[in-house]
Amino acid sequence: MRNYPSESPVSSIGVSTTGADADIRITRLFESMRPDLLRFALWLTRDRALAEDVVQESLLRAWRSREALKDPACSRAWLLTIVRREHARLYERKRLELVSLNDALEHEGGAFLSRDEGDVDALRSAILQLPIEYREPLIMQVLGGFSVDEIARELSLSASAVLTRLFRARNKLRTLYGLTPAPDGSGTEEPS
Repeated sequence: MRNYPSESPVSSIGVSTTGADADIRITRLFESMRPDLLRFALWLTRDRALAEDVVQESLLRAWRSREALKDPACSRAWLLTIVRREHARLYERKRLELVSLNDALEHEGGAFLSRDEGDVDALRSAILQLPIEYREPLIMQVLGGFSVDEIARELSLSASAVLTRLFRARNKLRTLYGLTPAPDGSGTEEPS
């Protein structure tokens, strides 16, 4: 029988496991998290096949850097972060097809051009009827080309507040034009 040093436990509770045992535990952990990861990826991508690809690539990345996972209790957040970043990588690699503006104008038959200056004037008038808290971010985004984060920084708002104001501004414009406003998904209607 082997004599253990006094600071070393005799039971297997505190003893480090071999590399194979650790790999088996990590594999089981990844397998148990796969449904949650797939659900999250599906929410991000809105496409089952693409979500499965993202999860597969994420698990491969996680396996390669499994030594970085120090605390198994943090594994869920760690894996979800990897899935989110892998989803973002899809769009870094994605290159949109470039189309000549002249070709697009010819193909569409001038659909991009205003048929009547009265339409532009009516739209300007409708935008000016919006309350300032909705008009300002809409003009900054559409005419100024500002991103949501830039608008939030300029107006000292959160990004979600800017998105809400943009959504409400567009809905008010739809109402002014006699169209049905887009549903807000919250189940509550804002008073006009």
